[in-house]
Amino acid sequence: MTIYLVLGVAGLAFLLVSLLAGEFLDGVLHLGDWFSSAAVAAFVSAFGFCASLAESADLGTPATLGLGAVAGALVAALTVWLTRTLKDGATDQTPRTGDIIGFDGVVVSTIPEAGFGVVNISVGGHLTRLNARAVETIESGAAVTVVGVLSPTAVSVARL
Repeated sequence: MTIYLVLGVAGLAFLLVSLLAGEFLDGVLHLGDWFSSAAVAAFVSAFGFCASLAESADLGTPATLGLGAVAGALVAALTVWLTRTLKDGATDQTPRTGDIIGFDGVVVSTIPEAGFGVVNISVGGHLTRLNARAVETIESGAAVTVVGVLSPTAVSVARL
């Protein structure tokens, strides 16, 4: 049982190393997704812990090794699937200033009638600070909506 526990702990330690230096390890080995450092660590750890449980239940060496191998393969497959899902996951496009027409914001710095002020606008959960111009004076703290784009860093706004 001790050897299997040592394998389980070694697998967890290798998993920790792969989390810290995984890209380096995978780049050196370059054996594909099935033999990535995370998949190998998951296999070794699951094999060790499951085999230890099977041995403590007095199932015999063939059953112990078989159950450990099956558990290791299942956990390694799950690890490969999760890493592929994370690597291949789609991301949203980077928002552009032209995409924020109609978004609401808050005036940070008073917008004078003939000049620029500053507004904060939440775009996709990210706070964007832009210069703003309006047809009327809008005081700091007022709620506004974007009605036009003047440049990549400036918008025209109107009071809500």
